Amino acid sequence: MISNIKNFIVALFAAMILVTSIGCVTDTQPAQSATNASEIAPAAILGMEKMVVSTGMDALQRVKRSHTGSIENVEDLAIIHYGKDDKLLTLWVTLYQNGTVARTETERMVIGMRKWGGDWASTLEEVTIDDKVVYRVMVNGEPQYFWADGRCVLYIIPHNFTHDEISLIIKAIP
Repeated sequence: MISNIKNFIVALFAAMILVTSIGCVTDTQPAQSATNASEIAPAAILGMEKMVVSTGMDALQRVKRSHTGSIENVEDLAIIHYGKDDKLLTLWVTLYQNGTVARTETERMVIGMRKWGGDWASTLEEVTIDDKVVYRVMVNGEPQYFWADGRCVLYIIPHNFTHDEISLIIKAIP
């Protein structure tokens, strides 16, 4: 009798796990269905291999330390480096629930930069690169770029790249 009850509980528990996992598999997700931000970054860009520096809460805390405004609605965040010779690319990938939230957070960042003033406000401009609306800001004489794409906000800090290479980098990031 006790053996039958144990078997019933085990079978019930297994059935609950199966039903839950089937529900997760069949839920429809946005086109960009990655569940963590580091998966979105390409394995290589311009022959440079991906090196994940930080993910999740650690990455979020690093970003918060370097910002004055609030960072909200983040599902996941990754800080990634690509490098070769004298070139270094830092890519921040911030994953949100959906594209609407990603675009809203990008707009908040633009508004925050304009409020902050200085180089952030005076050099901030909207440019089109590879049919993407991208924001460019000059920080200490170096360009930085950010844009919303699907569920993500992508922010790159390229060091020692030409304008053409920067265009290829932006094109390479989905």
